[in-house]
Order: sequence, then structure tokens, then C-alpha cells
Amino acid sequence: MILDGIKQFLSDKLSGKNAVIGLSGGIDSAFVVTLLADSIERNRIFAIYMPDSNSPKEDLIDVEKICKFNNISFETIPINDIIIEFSRALNIKDLKVIGNLKSRVRMSILYSVANRNNGMVVGTTNKSEYLTGYFTKFGDGGCDLEPIIGIYKTRIWELAKTKGLPQSIIEKKPSARLWAEQTDEEDLGISYHELDSILIKFEQNGEFPESKEGKIVSNLYFSSMHKRKLPYSLGEDPAP
Repeated sequence: MILDGIKQFLSDKLSGKNAVIGLSGGIDSAFVVTLLADSIERNRIFAIYMPDSNSPKEDLIDVEKICKFNNISFETIPINDIIIEFSRALNIKDLKVIGNLKSRVRMSILYSVANRNNGMVVGTTNKSEYLTGYFTKFGDGGCDLEPIIGIYKTRIWELAKTKGLPQSIIEKKPSARLWAEQTDEEDLGISYHELDSILIKFEQNGEFPESKEGKIVSNLYFSSMHKRKLPYSLGEDPAP
């Protein structure tokens, strides 16, 4: 079963190390931390909640729920002051640039916690996000382990139900909370159910459908290829 494979992966790769994970109150991080709690001792899990000015109260409530569900503790490290100072110093005003900055600040915090606690940073990017580039390069895409990168978003919802995760987390509209009122599906321009259906067909036959939705997914996939490759380096011929 897929869950057994992930738990074995986490147990093996975290042997002798602690796990550091950012919790957002969303389904992906809730699902991953639940698998961690099934895989290693709970006192080896360092869960970090990093709110900013766009983080609603419901996110904290859901972080508390998932930690109670798994009998683990968490630490809150607000990032709003860091983002304000960084944005002021570099005169950043574009919301998307600030959104990427938030993701990279959170990554830096997680690695700081990992460095202090003999830890490895556990990522929460799913397959739908990975194939469409819906993650920040060197932000939430920066981690040591990616346990759910082979699982589509719609499948994670199904698996979360089988694990009995809190309903408020399962039913929450996906959002990276990078700016006010932001949602994943509005950013992507397509629902996760449509997206996954198209990606699965692409995985099977190597082609995107000649439809409006197919072109949306095709553009997302090809424009984000650079996020799925190692950096270019002198003397190497990068994969096509």
C-alpha cells in the first residue's frame, strides 16, 4: 500500500535524524505530519507554524487540530516583521514577488531549526504542484525529503479521509496564503480535479488534450520545467 511505502521511506531516511516540517493548516502538511507521526517517534518531529498578516485564525485552529490529532507539539514563528523589513530594504511591492519571498523566508527558518536540532526538512509538495511548477523555487521546493511528490492532490484528499484527518482541513479550499484572498485553483486557472485528470492522461500517453483546459495545463507544465531540473553548470549538457 502506498502509505506503508511512504512510512518506510520516512523511517529509513530519517534514521538518526529529527524531522522538521512547516505546518500551514492545509491538507498537504497535515497529511505529511500525520505520516511522520506514524513513522518516527513523536518527540523527533519539530512542527513549525509560520503565520504572516494574511494568515487567518482558522489556519492556527487547524494547526492545533492536526497536532492534537497526532499528539505532537508545534512552535509558532511569525514572519510578518521579517517580510516587512525585507520588502522595505529591497523596495519590493509586487505581490507575487513578496509571495515568493515569504516562501523562501519560511524555508530559511525551517533549515535554521533543522541545523539546531540535527534535523532534516520534510517537504509537502504533491505531484499536481510539482508537475505544474506550483511551488516556489528554493522556497517550499527547498527541502531534504519529499514524501508525497508522487501523489496527486485529489488522491491526497482521499487518503486523508482514510486516515481520519479533521474534516475542516480536508474541506478547506487550498491556498498558499501568499496574499489576501489567494487560492490555488484561481492561480492555476483550473480545478484540481480537472488538473489531475489531464495530468494522469498526459502521464499515460505523453500528450495534452487540445482543449482550453489542456492548453492551460500544458503551459503550466512546460513553463515550469526549470523548477524540475538541477541548476545549469559549466561543462555539463543539461537534460532536454
